[in-house]
Amino acid sequence: MVITLLIAIVAVLFLQALAQLLCVRRDARKFPPPGRTINTSHGSMHVRQMGSGGLAIILEAGIAASSLNWSILQPQLAEFAATYSYDRPGFGWSAPSGRECTLQEMSDDLHAVITALKITTPYVLVGHSFGALILSVYAQRFPEELAGIILVDPLTPEEWIKPDRSQRWQLWRGVWFSRAGAALGGIGVLRFCLWLLLQRGNSAVPRRVLGLFGGKASETGERIVNELAKLPPETVRLIRERWSHGRFFLTMSRYIQTLPKTAAEASRFHIPSHIPVTVISGAHQPPVRLADHQAMAARSLRGKHLIAEKGAHWVHLDQPELIVEAFREMAEKLKAESIESLNRK
Repeated sequence: MVITLLIAIVAVLFLQALAQLLCVRRDARKFPPPGRTINTSHGSMHVRQMGSGGLAIILEAGIAASSLNWSILQPQLAEFAATYSYDRPGFGWSAPSGRECTLQEMSDDLHAVITALKITTPYVLVGHSFGALILSVYAQRFPEELAGIILVDPLTPEEWIKPDRSQRWQLWRGVWFSRAGAALGGIGVLRFCLWLLLQRGNSAVPRRVLGLFGGKASETGERIVNELAKLPPETVRLIRERWSHGRFFLTMSRYIQTLPKTAAEASRFHIPSHIPVTVISGAHQPPVRLADHQAMAARSLRGKHLIAEKGAHWVHLDQPELIVEAFREMAEKLKAESIESLNRK
């Protein structure tokens, strides 16, 4: 009886995995990449380019986000500048990388994309959350290429460099949840849940599945769904397709697992003081984080600190106009300084 049951379970899992594989192939035809794949010295990377002219803007996403995360902000910036968003290896449509998950490697990936695209220097970098850690390393390594940096509710090294017991538990839970997501993705369970939730608006089954991982998982799931609701429907469909793959969750687990290590790495780097820096904080941040953000801006000789009163962590979804205005102001000041320098000559 037990052997028969085991055989039946294995057969069902095999059929589910086969169905998932067929769906992945179908999705590749139905949902082509919104951008283009370029070959860099670090492998194949997916890039979305919009707009032309002006100072180029390169967008660096958060810890488990992709180019799709900029679907509201990027078209607004593209009205007056060349903009580029991209997927780090293992996210979106970029090929996975077997390299170590370090900020130096990530900054190398970013530079490889910029080099392959032949983006004119100087350019402006915009980084959200975890992306700020990458940009701090990048700025110290390639300062001569930068016109300015905008940090959107940035993660700071101080938050994760020495995690307390609660944070260690949070990291462990995040890694475990991500790996479980990869396993469920491999047999099509995630695909079905995401289809019900995002396509049909049915949350009953997804809630039950998330409930198996505890109350925190359900809470996190609710928060993510609320953020996704702010994005255009076509973007949500693409996210649903990408999240139906186990690869996304495996990559996310690597990032979460190494967060204290990358925070320690970031603490050894600082954005050079001559580079203009605008830091935009979410209004939800506690006083200690706002002080950290203020200090980040103050280290720049041309630093500025703003608070997005309307939004929380995802400022580029809640208040994109604030980032657009920050870039316009930065570009105008740089232009005025350039004209003044020429006049002095």
